[in-house]
Amino acid sequence: MKTTKTLIRSFVIATIVSGLATYVQAQNLNGTLNSGFYGGPLAVQTISTGFGDAAGGNDSVGGSELDAAYGQIAGGNLYLFLAGNVENNGNHLNVFVDGGAVGESSLNTSAGSLAAMNGSVFSPGFQATWAFDMNDYMGTLYNENYNLVGGSQVSGGYIGSLAETSTGIAAGGYGGDATLYLNNNHASTMPSGAGLAYSGGASVTTGLEMVIPLSAIGYTGGNIMVLADINGGSDGYLSNQFLPGLAVGTGNLGTAAFNFANTPGEYFTVTVPEPSTLALFGFSGLMAMRLIRRRK
Repeated sequence: MKTTKTLIRSFVIATIVSGLATYVQAQNLNGTLNSGFYGGPLAVQTISTGFGDAAGGNDSVGGSELDAAYGQIAGGNLYLFLAGNVENNGNHLNVFVDGGAVGESSLNTSAGSLAAMNGSVFSPGFQATWAFDMNDYMGTLYNENYNLVGGSQVSGGYIGSLAETSTGIAAGGYGGDATLYLNNNHASTMPSGAGLAYSGGASVTTGLEMVIPLSAIGYTGGNIMVLADINGGSDGYLSNQFLPGLAVGTGNLGTAAFNFANTPGEYFTVTVPEPSTLALFGFSGLMAMRLIRRRK
């Protein structure tokens, strides 16, 4: 039979291996889904895009869509993975984050492209504390981010561009508060025609990956809520691609602003691990090492 000391040593080793595995997975960021780190999807698209079906290959020619959303809170960061693609014709991808602090229940920014969406109303209980806006034009990503903590724009606007490679890959690029990783080569499997029922989003494994410091989003502890959408040029023409997905039959909104005042739950939730891997690793490993020392 194994001694108590041996069992404790085995537990410590297993804890260390588990912690290292999670750490390595968290660093494997390239715009391709790492299901070992993210787990299952937090939201899956419900309808086909009204912005065209991408053919795949070089930098998402032909369409834009959002297929599924994934998220994780680890190491002082919010990790987001949005499966899908953004056409390189200047279409925009908008991401709104509620980190828990007082924010904006109705969008009101004063600079940058996102100001075109002013008046957008979030679902009850959602207050945007941080927003990100990216558009892809001919292989260059133009990025904006906004600090909305306190219910008014603290800072925000254009924060720089990031060039893709000839194959539609942007790895490790800096987008203001966030670090971006993009694989923009998805070939659409959605049915042709806007608003048709679609259930294949969870099979899409490429898209935009973001690492955002919790300190940038007004994080107060607990779960984080996120809303993402695809918008047209200059943020002036919303598609029907939101995560969470909209009702079957919904076409492009065609407006600059959305209104979810009467649509509860139009956001997905990134939950705090319980217990978090780091906490488990730190506490359990420490206690086990103390037990080993006591039994020497």
